[in-house]
Amino acid sequence: MKTTSHITIIAALIALLVPATASANVYEDRLKQAFDNIVNAVPLEDLSQMHNTYTDPETGVKEGQLDVYKFSIGRENMDLINNAKGVYEQLSADMENNLALRGEVYTLWWTNHEGTFQGYRLYYNPENTIIVGLACDYCYTVGLISPDNVKHRTTYTIEWDDATPGDSITGRLITTYAPTKPKKVFTDSDEYDKYMKQFQAGMEKYQEGMERYRSAMEKAQGSLEKAQGALSGFADGQSHVYSFTSSSKTDAQSWMKQLLFYVNKVQENGNRYLFLSRLYELCKDTEGLDQTDLKIGMQQLASIYKQLKGTNKLKENELLFLESMVDLLQSKIKK
Repeated sequence: MKTTSHITIIAALIALLVPATASANVYEDRLKQAFDNIVNAVPLEDLSQMHNTYTDPETGVKEGQLDVYKFSIGRENMDLINNAKGVYEQLSADMENNLALRGEVYTLWWTNHEGTFQGYRLYYNPENTIIVGLACDYCYTVGLISPDNVKHRTTYTIEWDDATPGDSITGRLITTYAPTKPKKVFTDSDEYDKYMKQFQAGMEKYQEGMERYRSAMEKAQGSLEKAQGALSGFADGQSHVYSFTSSSKTDAQSWMKQLLFYVNKVQENGNRYLFLSRLYELCKDTEGLDQTDLKIGMQQLASIYKQLKGTNKLKENELLFLESMVDLLQSKIKK
């Protein structure tokens, strides 16, 4: 009887331990299914894709991968996004009391911008990254340690923009696979709380730095008039596209000059992240522009995007971000 009792106790302990050790895989399967459901709900003409795989040239072993699905779905399918969102939030809740699960999660992050601009940089090979959470209203990201190779992790990101009135919601599904960076494995809740406080302090310093950059950019606005001649040359002789004769379009003219100024800065060595952020703010702030102005701005930015796509000046994630601005202006144009 004692032997049977011991076996029963051991079986019960195993039943408790198995969900904890397998939970990361369970969440990964649920995310994959949620992503597949969104992709399958999107008409083929409304779905754009990008896939890149990176292998070690000496061994031929896969070292990194990037998959991006850019989607547009009707609001009647919002429950598909909510299903994916629920997986992230349940995972976060379960991590509170599951130390084993924390050790399998590489990163867990999400944001609702509410007027601020934040981003999370994900590596998909040792040198290249894609920024998520910047050109959208909502973003959820989780990274899970790969069970087959603990030196690598796979990230799953869903981001969407729900700010523009209409019958559709646009967004991106992004997965990356790459080597892990050195990370801290938490052994108790006090250590975890200490880390989170340090992380919050770092984010506050980051925000302060961004405010300083924003202040510096405000001061730089006064030099835009001096840069007008250079901008005309940058526009490849198409200055007539953004030249206005009506006095009622003074604001539109200033808006277009700023757009070209930021695009020019994005191509220079330096803080591209800052100028891409400023460019996105400009594309969202179109108050005072009429439909003609919006079409001209969209066409100008689309032309610039097409030119840059054929060069090596911008990385893939920067081009994707720039493309999202073209879409943003397009969404503001009434059909």
